Amino acid sequence: MARHSRWRIFLKSDVKTIRKIFGILVISLRAALRAKTVFALLMLMAACVTLLPAVIKGDGTPEGDCRILVMYTIGFAFAILCLATLWAACALFAAEIDNQNIQLSAVKPVRAFDFWLGKWLALLVLNGMLIMAVYSAVYAQIRWKQRQAGWRESVQLVSRHIARPILPTPREEALETYSFLEKQKALPDGFSKAQVLRTLADKARERYTIVNPGDSVEWRFALARPVATNEIVTVRIRFDTEYSTRTQVAGLCRLAPDVPGAQAVEIPLSDFSLNEIVFDVSCEAFGTTKSISGFNLVFTHTGDPAKTSAVMLRFRKDVAVLTQGGTFEANLVRSAIIHWSILALLAAFGLTLSACFSLPVAVFISTLLLLLVMVGTSVTEVVSQEDEKEWLQRPGIIVSRMVSTVAQHAIRMDPLDAIINGERIETAPFMDALLWNLLVVPSGFALCGILILRRRELASGD
Repeated sequence: MARHSRWRIFLKSDVKTIRKIFGILVISLRAALRAKTVFALLMLMAACVTLLPAVIKGDGTPEGDCRILVMYTIGFAFAILCLATLWAACALFAAEIDNQNIQLSAVKPVRAFDFWLGKWLALLVLNGMLIMAVYSAVYAQIRWKQRQAGWRESVQLVSRHIARPILPTPREEALETYSFLEKQKALPDGFSKAQVLRTLADKARERYTIVNPGDSVEWRFALARPVATNEIVTVRIRFDTEYSTRTQVAGLCRLAPDVPGAQAVEIPLSDFSLNEIVFDVSCEAFGTTKSISGFNLVFTHTGDPAKTSAVMLRFRKDVAVLTQGGTFEANLVRSAIIHWSILALLAAFGLTLSACFSLPVAVFISTLLLLLVMVGTSVTEVVSQEDEKEWLQRPGIIVSRMVSTVAQHAIRMDPLDAIINGERIETAPFMDALLWNLLVVPSGFALCGILILRRRELASGD
């Protein structure tokens, strides 16, 4: 009986906590909807979604118009939401603390945890509605434009798994290069091992393979999902070569599945006027009834050495095998959820600053750190050991690296780029983004914000 009574008390306390959090959520949401700022934001986003595609002109092709509609319209609207979310979150606690209105809620009593979580959830609900409105408006425009002549034939709304060549990771290649430089005693002075490895890994990601006329290069691909004989496989190769001889470049692609007894398919390539070659191959052409889980791709430069130059490929980025992977609509929903999770992270960060500082200071710090994120890792990673020893520069370096580390997980994936290229947003990076942006980082911000609120005795009524 005593155990059952303890469970009842525990459940009642949980129900009361949920009611308090829900009450704060509703009050904060109502206050936001009544504010003129939200109405102005809605008008600005509506103008962005409807007018921006007409103002920005592309290359005149349906593909260019679709890219503008997705990349620029959604991207610009998302940038507006990021700033609005960050500044609105900075004002939620700071404005109430400055006006001493938060003391009115302390008579409940309401814990600091209830305040923080309720206001954060209110921002999540509001951002969710706005993100849904933006994506729905863009999708409706795409579907409407597909009724026009040329759009349905030129613009393919697809979602495909992307397979990259099986290669050592940039980290593994960097370690191998570092060992070679160490044996040759050619390591750069003034940099630590971690800094050199980061630089070598970045160069490995962008390293080119040069294919001269008459040479061949081979890659092996492992598919995320085996393909059946009635499916289509797409090969995509992006390259760079000398512009004046681009029309003289010719090549031959040989695609072979990893199934014993299967036939290889050879595709001659002669149109290198653009920087991308894309072709489809039906799995029926391989002459096998078994499912295919991998491919070998051989590219041979068949151009005349006297008339053409080499072809350069970033083999980690420019060569891919694409297979069917769901619908365009499902991929669009994943992109919207990723953007929503980034807004959730910004809301948690702004709320914590709002609990720590006054409104002007919170807005200034949030804007400054947002600029640090935009600068990226180019400044923080190339720092010499002499700079780190300077005690005046060390705090700035530490803060910049902390911001860069958090931001890398939040913006590692560009969902709009995947949408426009027809690439499926895979489950693993998708779940990693949600875990990091909705749970890990907001939990740390929430802990800091709650401790500050308790220190300031704003939620306890003492």
